[in-house]
Amino acid sequence: MVLKKRWGVVVSFSVAVAAVALAACLPRAVPPPLAPSGTVVAVAYIRDDARRAGVVADVPEGLKKRIAEALAKRNLRAEVIPYADYAAYYAKVRDSQRRFEMAKALTPEAPLHLLVETRVSFFSQVGGRFSWDISVRTTGARADSPMAPTVVTKDYGAALQFDQQREDDAQLEVAQQISGQVAGLFDSFLASPFLVPETDGGPGTVPGLNAPAGPGIEPGKSTPAPQPYRGSWEPPEGDAVYFVMVDRFSNGDAKNDGVVDTQDAQAFHGGDLQGVIDRLDGLQQLGVRTVWLSPVFQMRTDKFYEYGAFHGYWVEDFGKVEPRFGDEALLKTLSAELRRRDMRLVLDVVLNHVGPETRLARERPDWFHGLGPIKDWNDPRELVMGDVHGLPDLAVEKEEVYAHLLAHSRRWVDVLKPAGFRLDAVKHMPTSFWARYNDDLRQHAGKDFLLLGEMLDGDPVLLATTMKEGRFGTMFDFPLAFGLVEVFCKGRSPAHLGAILSNDRLYPAPGALVTMLDNHDLPRVMSECGGDVEKVKRALAVQLTARGVPALTYGTEEGLTGAKEPENRGDMRFTQHPLRTWIGGLLALRRGSEALQRGETMVLAAREDLFAYARVTAQEAVVIAVNGGDSAADVALPAEFSGSRLEPLAVAPPVPGSSEGAVRVGPGQVALVKVTPGAPGGFAAAAKLAGLRWRGGGVRRNVELSVADPSIRLVGSGPELGGWKAERSLRSGPDGFSLSLPVGAVFEYKLLRDNASGKVDWEDGNNRLLVVSEGTEPLRQTLAWSQR
Repeated sequence: MVLKKRWGVVVSFSVAVAAVALAACLPRAVPPPLAPSGTVVAVAYIRDDARRAGVVADVPEGLKKRIAEALAKRNLRAEVIPYADYAAYYAKVRDSQRRFEMAKALTPEAPLHLLVETRVSFFSQVGGRFSWDISVRTTGARADSPMAPTVVTKDYGAALQFDQQREDDAQLEVAQQISGQVAGLFDSFLASPFLVPETDGGPGTVPGLNAPAGPGIEPGKSTPAPQPYRGSWEPPEGDAVYFVMVDRFSNGDAKNDGVVDTQDAQAFHGGDLQGVIDRLDGLQQLGVRTVWLSPVFQMRTDKFYEYGAFHGYWVEDFGKVEPRFGDEALLKTLSAELRRRDMRLVLDVVLNHVGPETRLARERPDWFHGLGPIKDWNDPRELVMGDVHGLPDLAVEKEEVYAHLLAHSRRWVDVLKPAGFRLDAVKHMPTSFWARYNDDLRQHAGKDFLLLGEMLDGDPVLLATTMKEGRFGTMFDFPLAFGLVEVFCKGRSPAHLGAILSNDRLYPAPGALVTMLDNHDLPRVMSECGGDVEKVKRALAVQLTARGVPALTYGTEEGLTGAKEPENRGDMRFTQHPLRTWIGGLLALRRGSEALQRGETMVLAAREDLFAYARVTAQEAVVIAVNGGDSAADVALPAEFSGSRLEPLAVAPPVPGSSEGAVRVGPGQVALVKVTPGAPGGFAAAAKLAGLRWRGGGVRRNVELSVADPSIRLVGSGPELGGWKAERSLRSGPDGFSLSLPVGAVFEYKLLRDNASGKVDWEDGNNRLLVVSEGTEPLRQTLAWSQR
């Protein structure tokens, strides 16, 4: 088998063998998803000369025809942009992103855009056949999507019969595969609802439910005409979520304990629903509005290979309450007591699996995939069909399994009137299942029902895509959680927070994301910060003033520790720890501030030792400044704040000595300052502009990064820089890297290159920082490889 590397992708010329092997594990063919009839795709084609930079050509008409036919099967009409309109520009610019942006500018009215780039080179002559390499990069996007364009890069091999056959013949030989590549790219768009009209789009146009579900999963049938998804769950004003692990929280009724052993970290410790009810007044005083319970459904209670069952995620019967915690009547009482206090209940729902060796697994083995534990966590089929740590994986593509899960879900909505569900193990179930389930449950429970997905991954592109394609109300913000720990506990540059927040433009509703510092699956933040209460205070100051809905894990206010399971799931204690007052003050501050609840983001400063930004509404702004340096730092306020009144906030005030129009932050400190305009509504224009820019709809600026070594590649935060995926890294052109990036955004990046053994070398040192400031001229920098 011959392997080649092209555009960062390893490919095999044994296409026929791979196709036969793949066919054995693919699901049966399903109709492609359909767009409204006649939806236009504006297409630009280019072939780059594989040997000579700056030499380009059009692709053969036969290839265009094949692609048009594939699009037509999806109700899409290909409108080819005239080659002469862009050929000269493409000859000078080889960066796919800039090419794609020009194509969009030439056809601004088109709802869909496609760029097809090919590179063709002669490989070898073997056995009288002439082998050619064809590298194909397809870039596509919806005009109405805030997401970065989707890029798919693949290599193909063609064996031609005659020596006189050249580049066009090679492309035609693999035209069917290329059209399939394009079709797959657009199937991912059509599975999203943006192209579906407000009314029912007709047969075959159900949003989010017609796309193939992935290897081994057949898509189910959904209820007719689901409501259009807009990612529009609106968090209640001043909301804060508090996670309770029921067994570890409070024992309100010793009669239901069963066997407990408080000295055994894997045993039950006696917490129950009555204990939660008894502590509701304290949670209300802390500032909590939403209580999220760990699973309370009947579960396996025996240990499994010395691992404890106390956490509740080993469900046995989704329709019953676990007797150790109480009964259904007590759960109803808890729900009613929360409503009486104007608080809300969120249930933790486990749909992916049941507990090991539980009754359902024994009685209905046909309801499970039965493939055994996941061995390759990078295999998408294993990820959604294998047993997570040995837990029997439900075959949710089967109608009776789906009906079982949905019926119990609906019943708990009716019985308890909860505010929503926290949905476990999102990455281990097909996105098509989530789209169907979330639509069906939302239709039953109402559009304001919270459907909160747990996607334990730090990739914002994956998180945003899953949120939209799975039609969740919102998701946990793991990227920000990891970033806060890195900055405040590990000493990373505060500007890292700017790079994370700059990806807000990817999410349909960043203000609805649920933020956190830790949870029951992660090390406790107190342990991450080495027991340093002041570091935890600073991390909380930023988390509880950031956009989104803040979530706290039980015991954070008591300084609970635990670096791993089960220590991070220790018993709650109720004292007067300093963090309790600190958290209460920050939540009160948040509830009383329009800017901290709904403010737009405006970056004020980003450098290695400092990050500062403002959350701005028409009536007020709050400046949040983080100084990671060893000396005080001044944050200059923008001209829009001129003439305003500054009010240091007592919970985290700036240090004295600030000059006019600036906020001074002490070394290693966080400062919070309220800014009130001189006239009512004085920040309206600034807030509007900040919101436009932060969502990626504002002005972009050209960035030119020069490198002496053309073998150097670049990768960094944000999809424009490859999202920290080496295989998506940017390759240098003749003059370096040419980018078009949103003004106001913050990026981190590094240089990398292939070494002699074919592996990737990353440059030494900290991440590089790129702040896209305002300006009409290109932002220029010269880069050199960093090596200690």
